[in-house]
Amino acid sequence: MGIGMIAVNVIIGSVIGGVTNELAIRMLFRPYHPWKIGGVRVPFTPGLIPRRRDEIGIQMGRLVQEHLLTPEGVKRALAKSDLEGTLRVWLSNVALAQLGQETTLRDWLRTYLPALIAEDGSFGEAVKEPLRQVWNNGVDRWQGQMADKPLRSFLPPAGEEKLEREIESLTRSLFARLRDHVNSPEGQENLSGMIKGVLAGGGGMLGGLVGMFLNEEKLTAMLLPHLDELLRREDLANRVSGVLKRECDTLLDKPFSELQRWIGEDQIHAWREQAFVRLAAEGAKVLDKRICDLTAPLHEQVLGGWIPRLSTWAVNSLQTHVDVLFGKLPIKDIVARQVEGFPLQRVEEMIIGISGKEFRMITVLGFVLGAIIGLVQGMLTLFV
Repeated sequence: MGIGMIAVNVIIGSVIGGVTNELAIRMLFRPYHPWKIGGVRVPFTPGLIPRRRDEIGIQMGRLVQEHLLTPEGVKRALAKSDLEGTLRVWLSNVALAQLGQETTLRDWLRTYLPALIAEDGSFGEAVKEPLRQVWNNGVDRWQGQMADKPLRSFLPPAGEEKLEREIESLTRSLFARLRDHVNSPEGQENLSGMIKGVLAGGGGMLGGLVGMFLNEEKLTAMLLPHLDELLRREDLANRVSGVLKRECDTLLDKPFSELQRWIGEDQIHAWREQAFVRLAAEGAKVLDKRICDLTAPLHEQVLGGWIPRLSTWAVNSLQTHVDVLFGKLPIKDIVARQVEGFPLQRVEEMIIGISGKEFRMITVLGFVLGAIIGLVQGMLTLFV
């Protein structure tokens, strides 16, 4: 009878201890929402973690910001990790994938930037119009800057000497061609016609008197040697060349604006538009080239120069501005919001998955402690 009572007390105490511990563990998570009876909330509902989730989020955010994810910790991690090498490899792979494409620039633009290509395959107005505006503004700005400058300033350093030589050469060439023309049948016929016009009355009384004794053929034959001799004279060529040089100097001293007025705004605008159309046509030829061909000269510079410098700059900038970044990044608020939005069931599964063994040991300990208490209580009851 006494032993049975002790056994019953042990069993009851064990069940109460184990069930109580298990219930306490479950009440950490359950229920997820408060229970109400007649509008009155049942005590201990919801569970501890659901009820304190906001506070838990705030505390976890503070823990992460102040102790786990700190600027000093990030700096140490950056210093120990090979982030620069990893970034360089990634950027190199991206660059090789983009620079080594076999497709033409036109096809690439049609795929990624279709608005830049017209239906005929040339550059669209979205490209031409801004470029035309830039071209026109640049030409206008250049014209304004050059307006007061003399035309002489547009010549290269040795341009004036070369121009003088060209004038001398042109003068001698002109005299040689005149001499060839005068000695040619056509030139002799033209000279004979001029003499005939003088003898026919255009030369006045003197022409009439000469015509009484000499006809145009004889006069032509007499004048040809003298005219040829005159065109061979070096001093005459030099004088003509000097006159041309002086006129050229006068022209070169004039401002560029005067040349613009002489040409006319309409003609300048037409030339400017023609030049732009030609440049656009030449630029459109690039569209037919493959991207790998266009970027081939850049491979060594990009992979060996730009990417290493970019990787180093990125990592150094990140290390330098970690404090500023953390100052502007509300880590505590981010963690708190993430905890608030995290599903309670997932939180329970995660904690039980991590501490399930310990929770089971707590339950078992409840059974053992309950059994011991039941045993002690039964023995006290028996002896008392």
